[in-house]
Amino acid sequence: MSGEPDALAVVNQLRDLASDPLNRRPIVQDQGCLPGLILFLDHPNPQVVYSALLALRYLAECRANREKMRCELGMMLSLQNVIQKTTTPGDTQLLATEVYDLLQSSSTADGDCMNEMNSRRRKAQFFLGATNKRAKTVVLHIDGLDDTVNIELGSLVHGL
Repeated sequence: MSGEPDALAVVNQLRDLASDPLNRRPIVQDQGCLPGLILFLDHPNPQVVYSALLALRYLAECRANREKMRCELGMMLSLQNVIQKTTTPGDTQLLATEVYDLLQSSSTADGDCMNEMNSRRRKAQFFLGATNKRAKTVVLHIDGLDDTVNIELGSLVHGL
């Protein structure tokens, strides 16, 4: 059995959950749902992409979600990629444009996203610096992901 039916089933379930207004805030607050939906925007199956966009559209209907969604790593870039990709069907491009415009028009300025990212960076610097000389850098390669992620594991990793 290939991974596509599973991906479509998962994204359809998230879309169905997001269609209920009572679920929209919890889905965006969840640690994995929003990043997962963003990953589905790069899926090769156009049905998966369209369903993910529908879920994001539902989530963006809640004004309180828009800032967090707009600031989520990869959200705006992935939407732009869907919009600009020449192989994307027209209805999918329109939906991606609608979601993008909704998130862009959110009342918070771009500076707030930067402040949030800088705050996260400051917390991450706990692992960096001269006090942690045993820190190791581990590069993870996961099939299906486009970027390489470097993780500072600090003194938690002894055996490498």
